[in-house]
Amino acid sequence: MHRATALAMALLLSLVLAQTWQATKSPGFRVQTASSADHQLLPQVFQILQKARRDLELSGLKIPSTVTVVIHPDLKSYTRTTRLPWFVMAVSDRGKSRIDTQRLQILLDRGSLERTLRHELFHLAQPANWPRWKAEGSAMRFAGDEPTAQPLQNIAEANLDELLANPPNAQTLARAMATAYAWVERHP
Repeated sequence: MHRATALAMALLLSLVLAQTWQATKSPGFRVQTASSADHQLLPQVFQILQKARRDLELSGLKIPSTVTVVIHPDLKSYTRTTRLPWFVMAVSDRGKSRIDTQRLQILLDRGSLERTLRHELFHLAQPANWPRWKAEGSAMRFAGDEPTAQPLQNIAEANLDELLANPPNAQTLARAMATAYAWVERHP
């Protein structure tokens, strides 16, 4: 009997601890949240996304008719879903028309909420055949990002693309992003 009671308690506890996701829609966007703090910031998120959509369309780029944005409630949820390290704040998936982000408060604390959303939305609209360095550098420019590190010196395009796709640490990612930004300035 103890075994059945323990199993029932474990099941009940897992249900209590399970995340309750909410989906909220705005024209062209569907945002999923599991945190009430993130949910409260949705008016600001939708405003940023709508302005970015208009800016992309004015520049001749087209984003999918509906984009899903998933705001993860914690780092474990984000890294489990995206398979990315903690220092990557957000990622976009063109095939799914989806953006995954870490908690909004983290982005706000870093002063990067608007830039992060604009950056990832750009990736959903960019030409599919761009090399990674051009995609990242152009997304930074569209988002209003400035490099936070010195560019890498004497790096081959293939090596830069690999570092951008699989950065070993936050510092290397920052330097690779700075390099992509500089290359886009030189070769628009």
